[in-house]
Amino acid sequence: MREELRDEIRSLKDEIRRQVSQALESSGAGSIRVDLHKDDISQTEPSSVVVKDLVKMIRDDIKSSLAQRGELAVDELVESMPEATAADLLKSLANTDRLKIVKMLYSSHRTFSDFKTGTGLEAGSVNHHIKSLTSMGLISHSDEGGYELTKRGRVLVRTLALMNEALGGERVD
Repeated sequence: MREELRDEIRSLKDEIRRQVSQALESSGAGSIRVDLHKDDISQTEPSSVVVKDLVKMIRDDIKSSLAQRGELAVDELVESMPEATAADLLKSLANTDRLKIVKMLYSSHRTFSDFKTGTGLEAGSVNHHIKSLTSMGLISHSDEGGYELTKRGRVLVRTLALMNEALGGERVD
């Protein structure tokens, strides 16, 4: 999906370059000439203002195009999302103690002992939660010892934080 967006931007840039090249070639001198009447000069903006406006228009068009393509891409993701996988991911964090563990890992590597202290749970419960988070690919053993949040885990935690913020952080009964 990102590659498609990059290709779209490259295509827009190439089109702009092509049109400028055509204008330069058609003028024959390697430059673009604009003839103005005396009356028009007083109403003419400096070229830097015109260029800035042109760049702004191009940026706005690209942003609009990308936003529209982005919405379509998200719609496609929603349609193709496997419900069972999404439900499993949500279940893996549908526990306040597991959320505490991944939040602790969000900022740094942690040890088993850190989890016991941070959650107030017994070793067996901590072990159960770590196994659940590990089996879903949300945390892994760190090379430095202890545990760390995986890329997948980081994305899911960020997504949950954004969802919480978007919904106002309110609890619904």
